[in-house]
Amino acid sequence: MPIHHMLYRCPRCGHDPLDSHRGRAKCSSCGTQFEQGRGAVIIIRPPDGPPEQSTASNLLADVERLGGPALGAQLGERSLFREARIAFGRAEGHGVIRWRGEVLGFSERISWKGRGTVRLEGEGLTFEPDQGTGRGGSRQGGLDQSFSCPLGDIRGVQISSRALQITLDGGRLYQFEFLDDSPNRWEDLVCLALTRLYARTGQCITEFKPRIILESVR
Repeated sequence: MPIHHMLYRCPRCGHDPLDSHRGRAKCSSCGTQFEQGRGAVIIIRPPDGPPEQSTASNLLADVERLGGPALGAQLGERSLFREARIAFGRAEGHGVIRWRGEVLGFSERISWKGRGTVRLEGEGLTFEPDQGTGRGGSRQGGLDQSFSCPLGDIRGVQISSRALQITLDGGRLYQFEFLDDSPNRWEDLVCLALTRLYARTGQCITEFKPRIILESVR
């Protein structure tokens, strides 16, 4: 995952979003740059002073503390809303992962249905396709499909490479590949919306992937 997708908000000042340039992320507000070090180490280059090192987990905690996936610095209890441009796909079977003739595992085979806009609003997630265009922008007659579901129908949330995957009842899996936004932000945003939804009925989510697991808090 590109570093500007992982750190979609500046962990130092909270500015949203970070800019990307040649594998680095830079905050246009405070001027701090972030780049991948070895392993889980992130190198921080402030505008003044020597470089510093931190871990990805620590910086992600700072992102959450400074506002997380919301547009503003504080979410409060306002209704969540965000939309983004995506390529929309649906899992249709599985492909086999092989190495030197041995089967290592399986991966979803994604059938791409087109580009459009995904929108999280209140307690619903929707996708509205562009008219007559497929994943690459060419016309794909009959392939574009709209998508809509209440958050309560979601059974799993996870990131696959640069895309967000949503699982519904019956193992139906939909994939959103973001064209100009962070899949990590959207995973955090959908998980936050689901956490709020179930909290209203006295339940908490202990796992989001590969399946949502609930526990009663009453």
